[in-house]
Amino acid sequence: MLSNMSVIESFVMGKAAKNTNLRTDGTRLVNYYTTIAQRIGNKMVFNATKYSVSTSKIQTWTRGKIGQCTIVEGVPMGTIDLQRYVK
Repeated sequence: MLSNMSVIESFVMGKAAKNTNLRTDGTRLVNYYTTIAQRIGNKMVFNATKYSVSTSKIQTWTRGKIGQCTIVEGVPMGTIDLQRYVK
């Protein structure tokens, strides 16, 4: 099984990967049912909303890997598309 870091690295490279709770199609990085990061056009959008300790770890690792991005907050759990939160 892939580690969370391996799934995150696959997302950054635009490749599909998954493990038990984290998955990517190369465009979206989804933890359980909530998108943590997403490519929208030529932008990278990062969901900085606080959910749980384990999700915070994934967010920290992801933020460290993606570099410059648009940060959004106030995203409800279960959100798949971050487009509506980009201003």
